[in-house]
Amino acid sequence: MIDLVLNKRLRSAAARTYGRAFFARVIAAAEPRLKIPRGCRAEVGITLVSAQAMRTLNRERRGVDAPTDVLSFPLHMKPISGYTALLLGDLFVCPDIVRIRAAESGRSVRRQMEWSVVHGLLHLVGYDHERSTRAAKAMFSLEQRILDTLYTK
Repeated sequence: MIDLVLNKRLRSAAARTYGRAFFARVIAAAEPRLKIPRGCRAEVGITLVSAQAMRTLNRERRGVDAPTDVLSFPLHMKPISGYTALLLGDLFVCPDIVRIRAAESGRSVRRQMEWSVVHGLLHLVGYDHERSTRAAKAMFSLEQRILDTLYTK
């Protein structure tokens, strides 16, 4: 089971739209495919941020001076013996940019938010579409399989 720590650093309508239940449902759909050791609890943090905060994070952490929809910060820690939780890392999500990406992709804003979270989760567990074409195909294929399970629920 993956525990969720949700932080909202926004006061916008988008911050009210996406609550714990929304993110927990997306995480639950992804969990069986995230390579988490059996019997191990995991934890992920999701923080909703403004476009300006996302731009700052993206510039400082990736050298890209533009906002993006989701940034992933994996912890890359092995489970600690005797400890019950594996800390996967943190996702920072910008609902304003998710809305823009939805318009660009033709997805609904809700579907785009689901995609952004799944995409971020896959980065937390080691997938990286920027590494190679082969890695991108593997990541995007898995992403779609997870999203398909969400859409059939």
